[in-house]
Amino acid sequence: MPRQARNKDNYGIYYIHQRRGPGRPIFQCDDDRERFLSILDAVRNKFNIIVYAYCIAHDDEYHLIINANGSDISNVMKAINISYAIYVDFPEKLFKDRYRSRIIEDHGALMESIYSIHSRKENSPELFNSTCFYNEDGLFKTGLLKKEDIQLLKSHSIFSQGLRECINCITSVEEADSRIGEILNRKGISLVELLKDKEERNRMILQLRRESTLSLKQIGGLMGGLSESTVSKIISNH
Repeated sequence: MPRQARNKDNYGIYYIHQRRGPGRPIFQCDDDRERFLSILDAVRNKFNIIVYAYCIAHDDEYHLIINANGSDISNVMKAINISYAIYVDFPEKLFKDRYRSRIIEDHGALMESIYSIHSRKENSPELFNSTCFYNEDGLFKTGLLKKEDIQLLKSHSIFSQGLRECINCITSVEEADSRIGEILNRKGISLVELLKDKEERNRMILQLRRESTLSLKQIGGLMGGLSESTVSKIISNH
């Protein structure tokens, strides 16, 4: 029987639930959990997603709330799960089936989902449940959740300010190429000059990331053939 297609929205907010396979717990120790958080942070940087909540306190499952923020959630989850499976290096299937996901449609449902995740922490160390980011004492110990994102979240404006849809965004390489040409004309420089000036080039990369639905590979191609990893590093360092 064929798999049912997922309901996807590149600007949607997702509740993600992943369970273990039959052979091994997802997390056997705190070192596993810390590595998972490191992978999640790297994926956050690479895809420019926003993480609102997580719980990795239990051995057999994990829970996430992610704003895809222009990225394909399937690619995001593939990057997380494959990277973690490589780290674990278990010979059998680590995860039970595909991850489960649902799109959160409104602010009330979002806050209810966050509360649900935070209620799962039990007696685990606070780092392994994002509730620490919502309490003053443990706020922002790492860069995984951003203060401005949580403040916007609490202000009820996350669904009212167009964060779930890309308004006037660039959606193709051809459109991006045209927009770059317009910017270069205004600046009075050529593409060759732009690419030689790394500061200007990096600003252009960041602008394309914010204002388009292009992949890192497509952005790299427009910027002189940069690799995905190079584009990812430039984005994460700014």
